[in-house]
Amino acid sequence: MIVVLLAITGCKKFVEVPPPIDSIPLDLAFANDSKAASVVRMLYANMTGTTGGVGALLAFSGGVQLSMNVSSDELVPSLATNEFYLHQITPTNGTNESNIWGALYNIIFIANGVIQNVPLSEGISEFGKKQYVAEARFIRAANYFYLVNLYGGVPLATTTDYRVNAVLSRSSVDEVYSLILEDLKYAEANLGSAYLGTTTTVPSPQRFRANKYAAAALLARVYLHRKDYVNAEAMATQVIDGTGRTMYDLETDLNRTFLTTSKEVILQIQQPGTNLHTWEANNYIPIQAVTLPPYQLSDALLNAFEADDQRKVNWARTSVNGGRTYYYPYKYKVTLATTTGPRTEAMVFLRLSEVYLIRAEARAQQNKLALAIGDLDAIRRRSILPAAYIPTNPLTGKEALIDLILHERFVELFAEVGFRWMDLIRTGKADEVLKNSPNWRPEAKLFPIPKGDIDKNPALTPNPGYN
Repeated sequence: MIVVLLAITGCKKFVEVPPPIDSIPLDLAFANDSKAASVVRMLYANMTGTTGGVGALLAFSGGVQLSMNVSSDELVPSLATNEFYLHQITPTNGTNESNIWGALYNIIFIANGVIQNVPLSEGISEFGKKQYVAEARFIRAANYFYLVNLYGGVPLATTTDYRVNAVLSRSSVDEVYSLILEDLKYAEANLGSAYLGTTTTVPSPQRFRANKYAAAALLARVYLHRKDYVNAEAMATQVIDGTGRTMYDLETDLNRTFLTTSKEVILQIQQPGTNLHTWEANNYIPIQAVTLPPYQLSDALLNAFEADDQRKVNWARTSVNGGRTYYYPYKYKVTLATTTGPRTEAMVFLRLSEVYLIRAEARAQQNKLALAIGDLDAIRRRSILPAAYIPTNPLTGKEALIDLILHERFVELFAEVGFRWMDLIRTGKADEVLKNSPNWRPEAKLFPIPKGDIDKNPALTPNPGYN
């Protein structure tokens, strides 16, 4: 059944999505809980993909992360012609068209199939119907979140009817966020606190499927982007101090942060292939210690670390090439998987430290400065050696404290799922910070709508600067 669905979705671009998923007989795809759960698990797998064929073109196998990370001031690619780093992305760029735009919409397409068809099935339990729809809406929201942050207003596809999808015009940013919030509120209200594995009812020690706290954490992120600081604080508090407080904790050993056994993880996306733990390790770690790393930490990022910051020690590694020392991301440390035994790493999509920093910023924006400092220092205290750690000055003013929080996000969340790029855009700091980046111009804050889709759909319009 999974093979059938993969064949249906493939790696088509948005306007080329094939006949709707509901054309598959319901007794095949959504006949019972087991089969419906397989489709939902495939949604997560399709976010990272395998190492060849269609899987290599899936969104979070590197396309989303790498394009955003080199577009900001955190990573420098060794490939001098990288269009994202040069801020010269052409409307025909293959990564932009297939690995990001098309891949994100393919996941949304399958999620729409689950949302439409699961409630119609007579063989799925009532618990299963609520669970699968909630997970699909969480995933749809997560993918639209990246689309709206990369492209601005985008077409809102909420059906599997390819005839409707093929002629959609762009919705406004507010309309896209309205659907994201609606989906995440539904997910938070209908998902349980337990993490599920391959079945509907048996909890799993691994955090590979969204639960209510994953929905709350992503809601906190979205509210922060929307400048709804009251709700951002409330959702973050639900994860940190609410009913989720017994499930999550900051890892004091930074080398444990990205493990599948990490207490800090809220949601991980497992790599479904057999030869990789994560695409991050595969993309960032050079083949040999004397090989030029494919992506290096920028001078701006290296200079942002304080003395004795253990994140630089544990989450970065050096390679010497041509007499020069290069730093590269080393949050994920295992490049190859084995066919025996569980894999120890998976891509971290949501983690507790981000939620602390969301709450810190939301509180600072509401002038709750002492509480914001407490959240900020929780992250700093675990990351900097006691001899070098200096608590945040309680007399720090609002704007200065927000700058400190954004600085902490820079050194805490680097080389993950595009945090730095989105922070620069949402705070209005991109033009100032990136003014000396190659070919920077204000229009570069959005990626181009792929030309192939514009050519096929007259209702689509290009982003400014990409005509």
